[in-house]
Amino acid sequence: MGFLKTYPESLLLVGAAESIWEGSDARINIGIDVSEKLVDAMRIHFDEKLELVFITDSDIRHIKRRHGIGEEERGQHTIVPGDFACIPEVLNEFDSCELTGTDKLGNKKFLLQKDVGGTVYVVTIQRGKRKLQIKTMWKRDRSGASC
Repeated sequence: MGFLKTYPESLLLVGAAESIWEGSDARINIGIDVSEKLVDAMRIHFDEKLELVFITDSDIRHIKRRHGIGEEERGQHTIVPGDFACIPEVLNEFDSCELTGTDKLGNKKFLLQKDVGGTVYVVTIQRGKRKLQIKTMWKRDRSGASC
């Protein structure tokens, strides 16, 4: 996991996910620094410069509940706490970033993908202005085939 050296938030994200997997109901809000690559990608969608992406305990619980079991049935891999270490790499070194629409409140939604050693991690982010929130994450084989 070479990305742990580049992204110190990775260890914090894994620790937060592990505590959620173990049943913690602690309030969590972790900010992740953003690269110029992501700032530039968001510049065309927002008037103000992106400063931060964050994830909350609610988002981590959603990922656990929706993608932490049974993913093989959908052709994906089950997310485990260690996968959260990849989030900063997906955000800052994405292979693709696309606007996928808006939510009920009109907040723009984006899908970022990054191939990490043959596994494609997909992260969705949304909200507006200078901050974006991670809403979910899943992973699959590069080919899209199930494991």
